[in-house]
Amino acid sequence: MTDNLRVGLYLPPDIPQSFKVYADNVAQHFPALGVEIVPFGNRNELPRTADVLWDIRSGGGNPPLEFLLGGPPLVITVHGFAPISLSGWEYFRTLRGMLMTGRYAREKLAKWQELKGGVAHLIAVSHFTKHEAVQLTGVPADKITVCHHGVDTASFTPDSGTPHENYFLHISNNEPRKNLPRVVAAFKQLRKHHDVRLLLKLPAQQAECYRNIDGVEVIANMLSTAQLAALYQRALGFVFPSLYEGFGLPILEAMASGCPVITSNASACPEVARNAALIADPRDQDAIFGAMRTLLLDPFAREQLVSAGLKHCGNFTWQASAACHASVLRNASN
Repeated sequence: MTDNLRVGLYLPPDIPQSFKVYADNVAQHFPALGVEIVPFGNRNELPRTADVLWDIRSGGGNPPLEFLLGGPPLVITVHGFAPISLSGWEYFRTLRGMLMTGRYAREKLAKWQELKGGVAHLIAVSHFTKHEAVQLTGVPADKITVCHHGVDTASFTPDSGTPHENYFLHISNNEPRKNLPRVVAAFKQLRKHHDVRLLLKLPAQQAECYRNIDGVEVIANMLSTAQLAALYQRALGFVFPSLYEGFGLPILEAMASGCPVITSNASACPEVARNAALIADPRDQDAIFGAMRTLLLDPFAREQLVSAGLKHCGNFTWQASAACHASVLRNASN
């Protein structure tokens, strides 16, 4: 029996909720793999007797934190480099953002160059993200392992007894990279000729921008996982043509719920969706419109995508993701 691996998991109070959900989904399978999590939230709590440290907060190109270096070996999960890879306008959509993006990128990447030698290994959430990490940080490919996310098929599952309703669904935080204005514009194009709705699940502070648009319904309140799954189950399709995703977990959640998916040909989206979704150029409004029209008017195409999506999402499990993570963490500790 292999001794338990003690992993110091860095969880600062301000960590994005999506990163914490990711860690929870992976860590729930760690006990069966002989991995013990030791959470800590600041430098004073750093568990120096841990076998390895795990930092899950590298989204947006965040470099290593210096206080995590020099003790137990450090493994960092890299979720993506959106504010570095996209133009300042596409990521920030503000004049200030356009002006600051170059400086932001230079500072982040310079810090990677300075500190990368102290990192034992990187976990990339997709092959796309690994490629970007090699190109942008200079960390060699042999020090980066891809561990895809899984999808919770117990929570996101099809319901054959639920009739489809006449709406398309979009769920996001409405960051500019989520491309929502083009989704709405494509829907307006479709709405001119067809009686169809668009449901937008958005944060409350973003919702007001999209109220009072003909055919658009906004959901701003918090929803349970079961309520989200029900939205997927009843939809004509899930419209998710992001400009940038390091992974794109909602693609798999929709597929697992029996909902056909429209996503983009950019970043990690085609890697996650493969041939089980309609793939569109996210910068081409007409392409998004055409994909929505296909799902609305072609029941056979919808059925094929539902079947392909259910089969495809079976390739992504949190158990497999956890085994990948445990292997990386154990190897890094030696």
